Amino acid sequence: MTRLFNGIVAFGSALLLAVTLIGAGFAAVAIPDAATATLSRAFSGCDQPNTPFTADELASMAIAGKHYTFDDNDREKLDAAIAEANAAAEADGRATASTRENAARSLPADAISHLDDVYRVASMAKPALVIVAVLCIAGLAHVAVRIGRRALGRTLIASGELVLAAFCALGAWAAIDFDGLFAAFHSLFFQAGTWTFPYDSLLITLYPTAFWMGMGGIWLAVTCGLSILAVLIGFTLGHKQHD
Repeated sequence: MTRLFNGIVAFGSALLLAVTLIGAGFAAVAIPDAATATLSRAFSGCDQPNTPFTADELASMAIAGKHYTFDDNDREKLDAAIAEANAAAEADGRATASTRENAARSLPADAISHLDDVYRVASMAKPALVIVAVLCIAGLAHVAVRIGRRALGRTLIASGELVLAAFCALGAWAAIDFDGLFAAFHSLFFQAGTWTFPYDSLLITLYPTAFWMGMGGIWLAVTCGLSILAVLIGFTLGHKQHD
């Protein structure tokens, strides 16, 4: 019975670690502002050469949108950031007050609704990933203490290789058809028609396809890097003598 229990814990720990590795990549793009700020300055407005906003104004609104979607869901702060950018554009003649409510300069109700949908998903995902990480640590500790280093090594290797295989497949899909992958990902969490917007809307100007490709690249790099580390540690433990 003990052997069966240990096997179940080792298997479960490998799955929990796989989810944790994926969650670490998500955390890298969703928690700090660095990824949003860097990618926004590089890509926001790249498909809209006639946007009235400067790169700094676009970055400011993109970061405010990230805060609204993943952090505090504070509508007043988001509206203030958009209003500030519009006021600056109007002050030096890049835009006029009469077009401020245009979808190219504001976030209409459907755009806000989508951001709220993302916030709800993220609000559930973040605590769930923390719980998974805690259970993962507890499971790996059990494997290390009750079964041994080599069993821990096998668990780390299995988990790391599983995630690497999955992300290599996803990376290949993204390279061949990023739009298809993007659509499939959204269809898992959102109703059809609630996450598509005109190409010249402010939401798409702030977060164009190139922005999301960059986000995906960071997620891929962080998760794969940690997965490789898990495999390397697993091999190291596997070549050590039993305790």
